[in-house]
Amino acid sequence: MYSFLDRLVNLGFPRTRDFQGVNTSSFDGHGNFNIGIKDQGVFPEIRFDVVGKPRGMDVCIETTAETDKEAQRLLALLGMPFREGGGSSATALPKKKLKSHHFDPKAKGKVRK
Repeated sequence: MYSFLDRLVNLGFPRTRDFQGVNTSSFDGHGNFNIGIKDQGVFPEIRFDVVGKPRGMDVCIETTAETDKEAQRLLALLGMPFREGGGSSATALPKKKLKSHHFDPKAKGKVRK
């Protein structure tokens, strides 16, 4: 278990595209932490040619902590990279979806009416 957690924190998360830390709202209220990983290919021992297509996984970390605050402190001491500010992603503004004209080299410098 400690070996997997070490590999997740030190190899899996850094290899995840656009990783900005795990969300602190993923605690369940009883000191347990749940996180979903969209692509298990972030682990070097997973060979893409054998798996075939990207697959995700859910990771549930059950602790002996009584509260979420205690569990967060424990996981932080074990190296879990929590997001700055500790806020949930629900308060963050959604990303704007870019239209095709944003990528059109002919439209460069033109102003749309």
